[in-house]
Amino acid sequence: MSARPGDAGGNGAGARGYRPHYLAHRVRNSLLTLGGLAVLLVVLLLVDGGASVKLKQVFALFAIWGIATVSLNLVNGVTGILSLGHHGFMLIGGYVTGLLVLPTATRDNLARSARSELSDFAMGLSVENWFRALGLDSLTTPETLWARFLVAVLIGGLMAALFGVVVGFPSLRLRGDYLAIVTFAFGEAIRLLASTPLMSSFTNGALGFAGVPSDIGKSVWWTFGFLAVTVFVMARLKYSSYGRALQGIREDEIASEAMGVNTAYHKVLAFAISAFFAGVAGGLWVSWVGTARLDLFLFFLTFYFLVAISVGGTGSITGVLLGTALVVWVRQYGDPLEQTYALSTWAVAAGLVLLAVAALAFFLRRVRRIKPDLGPVVYVPGALGLVAALVGLLGQGMPALQATWQGFGMRAITLALLLITIMILRPVGIMGRREFTWAWLFRERLDEPTEEERAQDAWLSNPALSGRAGAEREDDEVDA
Repeated sequence: MSARPGDAGGNGAGARGYRPHYLAHRVRNSLLTLGGLAVLLVVLLLVDGGASVKLKQVFALFAIWGIATVSLNLVNGVTGILSLGHHGFMLIGGYVTGLLVLPTATRDNLARSARSELSDFAMGLSVENWFRALGLDSLTTPETLWARFLVAVLIGGLMAALFGVVVGFPSLRLRGDYLAIVTFAFGEAIRLLASTPLMSSFTNGALGFAGVPSDIGKSVWWTFGFLAVTVFVMARLKYSSYGRALQGIREDEIASEAMGVNTAYHKVLAFAISAFFAGVAGGLWVSWVGTARLDLFLFFLTFYFLVAISVGGTGSITGVLLGTALVVWVRQYGDPLEQTYALSTWAVAAGLVLLAVAALAFFLRRVRRIKPDLGPVVYVPGALGLVAALVGLLGQGMPALQATWQGFGMRAITLALLLITIMILRPVGIMGRREFTWAWLFRERLDEPTEEERAQDAWLSNPALSGRAGAEREDDEVDA
């Protein structure tokens, strides 16, 4: 039997001529990644240097909420467990971080305030005081706030992770909707418990406390730095053996357990890691707002994250970030949606939205080659949109349509409608479970296993067990 060029003596698929091709692609992708990071750094420089204050805050908010959504995606998307209590983890991290970094002047004002319910013990919980006690006075200056904040946000994340372990235990016996109800109950219980006399000595009850330094939370460099660390950790975890075990639990928990996966350990681990980064996001969120209040951690916060995950793609880090950008944009620049307009204007706007949905549905059906092109999902919203637009345009002189209406809450309603539209047209989200790769730009197929996957899976690296090796042996026999 003759050996082919590149077979390296016929040692099987692992020794064939794939290595040079793989190295060339890896160098190319590394250079493109460095170029993309350089572009991102330039954008951050421009935003930090010459952009408006609002744009800086929007970028920082995107990074903070991006941390929260990526961490929630580990449980909801990668592991396949519906968790509705992410705002509870953020509350824990936010309050712990805010209390630990409160400046001395703010603590003195709270101590003198008659409305303050903070105990002396809570007032003494300060990273600044701890540094002074350790003789690290150089880390207690305003210029070294970043050092105190890092310690505080780490402690806040660890506290949230501790509660994540506690919440993770019900996942060992509960499934589906029952577990979702438990996680939702946890988030609401934490928020309500923080306002009770039992915890008001640490949270100051419903009033909370203001004066949390916003230097870190509104800094695009610090927030994007935390986001980069979060994305790196989550990406490495997703493609590690732990992450693949979590994906196995998502697909079939019984089969995963039969294959030797410790499902209890992996699910609790997923909750703990997700809660840790949620606590970090909570600390940054409190710093962004400049205060710690209970109304910052309503269930609507988790709702926004769920919309971002569902729109972007459940299980995809890239999709989650795209969904977060969309949610943040609607929340920060959706003020015109809640202004007062005539009913005719609202009718025209609703008609245009329905026509856009119909056009998008028609485009998706054409791309997927679904016949007929004009299905109910196309002509129903198209017809309704056309009627609404015509009524709004032709009825501008009608007294009934000149009455005004304020779109209070329209930003949340817009996000809900966006979620419904995505679920109808593309239930898997924009990205599905895929991640962005440079191979997309070159129309390359990604069905070849990576070197890391070959190292993790014995059947891929063992020529005797590889289907590719068997096919190659058959080809070699034909050549012989």
